[in-house]
Amino acid sequence: MTKAFQPVDQVERERIKHDLNTTFLVEAGAGSGKTASLVERMISLILSGKAKAGEIAAITFTNKAADEMRERFRIRLEDELGLAEGAEADRFRQAAEEMNQCFIGTIHSFCASLIRERPIEAGIDPAFAEMDDDQDQAFRDRCWDEYMTALKVE
Repeated sequence: MTKAFQPVDQVERERIKHDLNTTFLVEAGAGSGKTASLVERMISLILSGKAKAGEIAAITFTNKAADEMRERFRIRLEDELGLAEGAEADRFRQAAEEMNQCFIGTIHSFCASLIRERPIEAGIDPAFAEMDDDQDQAFRDRCWDEYMTALKVE
């Protein structure tokens, strides 16, 4: 009899899904299952009644990852709503209706939303705009070039 395949980090995956009283930072390589584990956690939070969609924040590093997580969460909510009954169905129905209140985005967009709530206190122009990926790369390149130029001068 062969043993079923289990990832070496199965204990951690189960903890992400079921330990709903702990806040986690999940760090792993591309394709390792981070998004799937986090979506499972979000579904568990809704199912248990520990959180409503508007109380969930899932923060990633790229827009692509945020878009993928948002889509997977939407699909899972729809799937669960089709299977659930009673109070669980009510929770999933409410979550599907409030999904746009759930924050799923990048660390940059999360911080920008906080600053937009209190721009005066942050000392930031309320009309500020986040850099897109191209602007970010151009800024990084310029900083690197300036750094390298400064090294050559000394």
